[in-house]
Amino acid sequence: MRSKPAPVADPSALIRRALGLCRMLRNWPPEVLDELTALSRLGRYERHQQVRAADPKRREVLVVASGCVEVGGVDATGSRFVLSMHSAGDIVGLARLLEHTQFVYDYHAHQPTVLVEIPGESFLALLDAHPPLWKDICLLVLARMHELIVVQQRHAFSNIDNRVAELLARLAPTHGQPAPDGQGVVLRISQSDLAAMLSVSRQTINKELRLLEQRGLLQAAYGRLTIVDLAGLLRLADARARPGP
Repeated sequence: MRSKPAPVADPSALIRRALGLCRMLRNWPPEVLDELTALSRLGRYERHQQVRAADPKRREVLVVASGCVEVGGVDATGSRFVLSMHSAGDIVGLARLLEHTQFVYDYHAHQPTVLVEIPGESFLALLDAHPPLWKDICLLVLARMHELIVVQQRHAFSNIDNRVAELLARLAPTHGQPAPDGQGVVLRISQSDLAAMLSVSRQTINKELRLLEQRGLLQAAYGRLTIVDLAGLLRLADARARPGP
């Protein structure tokens, strides 16, 4: 007897679930999330695939349903840079709501990824219909501005070991998974990705990871880092820059 094919998941149900799990949206009224669901569509992307490759300037807000999205681009020298990475529960692309604005970055799937894609004009109309919801947008933008300022300060006044430690400590809560043995947090990220996020060479990242490994803060393997002492990384991230020779 032939087995029946697995039922295809209802896209609307997947969208509604992803919106309900989004940290910025999950406290919105259910009827508003239902309305937002009707406006949205699902996008599925393979690893390294560009999001909206056919129309990268399209004004859309993205909610990560599963996987991970990296925000980045290529600078004038042809070097790749990564501004940020976002996992399930994150909302990105709010700046795309701005009109007549040029962007030097785009979005790529860091791994197989499912996104909820919300048309910008429709999202703005929904916010205007429910003015109190603008507060959540403002608070998220302010939080990200604060994070950006902190990162810039550390980059300006810290050494590379502080910067690497800060980046790993920042990625661990949102992108890490518990280690199989329960000892530590696993980050599936390459040295090339870390180098692009810090605008340094891969060789520099390799050297710093080995030093962190020697200090007992992490274990490095191909495409994977296991953070075994997150508190130690945080202390190093907050340490003053070492004086020069």
